[in-house]
Amino acid sequence: MKKLDIEKRNFSSGLTAQVVLRKGFKQKFFGIIVDFGSSDKQIPGSAHYLEHLLFSKKSGDITERFDELGASTNAFTSYNATMFYASSIDNVSKTVDLLFELVGDPNFSKKSIDKERPIIAQELAMYRDEPTWPISDSIMKQLFGESNLGLDIGGTSQTIKQINSRNLARIYRENYTANNMHFIAVGDFAPSAITRLFSQVKKLDKQYLQSGPKRDHTFKSEAGKLGITEFKNKTEVPYFCLGIKLPDFKKVLVNNDLGQILFEIMLESMLGEKSAWYQEKMLHGELTSPLQFDVNYTRQGNFVTILGINNGDSLLSDLKTTLFASEKYTKQMNELRELFEMLKKVSLATLLAAFNNLSDLGFELAEEAIHDENIFDTLKLLQRMSFEEYWQICQDLLAESKTCSVFSTIE
Repeated sequence: MKKLDIEKRNFSSGLTAQVVLRKGFKQKFFGIIVDFGSSDKQIPGSAHYLEHLLFSKKSGDITERFDELGASTNAFTSYNATMFYASSIDNVSKTVDLLFELVGDPNFSKKSIDKERPIIAQELAMYRDEPTWPISDSIMKQLFGESNLGLDIGGTSQTIKQINSRNLARIYRENYTANNMHFIAVGDFAPSAITRLFSQVKKLDKQYLQSGPKRDHTFKSEAGKLGITEFKNKTEVPYFCLGIKLPDFKKVLVNNDLGQILFEIMLESMLGEKSAWYQEKMLHGELTSPLQFDVNYTRQGNFVTILGINNGDSLLSDLKTTLFASEKYTKQMNELRELFEMLKKVSLATLLAAFNNLSDLGFELAEEAIHDENIFDTLKLLQRMSFEEYWQICQDLLAESKTCSVFSTIE
């Protein structure tokens, strides 16, 4: 498999950068990722608050200036990172200038912070209106208690009231330092354009980014009270969710991405639409729609959530038995082997498809840069993975896992 053409630079400030060459694309993608997310040490919700606030400048919303260049811009906050990005066909140099200004020139005035508060409160309220929100909120609190990972990425209505110009500026200074950031550019760049781009990034680094210590990622994983929670649901649909707290993937593998992919394959094989278990539950009316799987790895803990509609009192219990009683699958190993080979090809195709989408590729490579992962290592390991190796890895992860569950009943 041919590797991507990537040029990298390390600057004296600690900022790292890479240019990913993708021939034939007119559009160019630029991003700055910050090694700081919602579950890191902070007032809950402040990473997300910062993401919003940095678009507000003294001159107004910086998005309008991107629009004037014919560029688009956006940002997102995840558990362990915040990323700001822009796409453009023309005015490339000015777009990169604006991206560094976006991240490196904060406006911590009381007026701008107070203006953002009701917007974030409305966003949180919108999430709470989702019928599955109480289920998701309850399962995360069981898995990780009142830690930041156990709370919504945006925080709570109470915690965002605690955020002010003083503590937000402190959180920014502690986390938005050059050696906690990585710049990425993806597109069709001539060699001379790459040289100019790195020179520009070096200049903007000195102009906008501050120095400071690299983040301390030593965490003691917090746990909630794992158990079973039942509550009345105001909607007409009774939901359930199984939460699984997994060990560190790197205790079993050298690669977090691979651990996530293998566990997703296992869930699809055993509980997905093509599994014998799913077909049986559909036949008996215990399931009416596919389950939703979500596998995550974070610095504070790895976890899985399995969400579905509860059409039978024994469904949740049977799901747990099916997932954890691997010895009962000795007669179905051929079927599981076939599903593994098929789903492995699907996963490989999904990873490779990201190469042809500039933003997807930019997100993937930027996150890998700060998490010390490598997509090519992941591809090679997945290609070479045998069914026996995969099955043993998943069973080892399950053996060290802990579970909790939530289900609702209709009022």
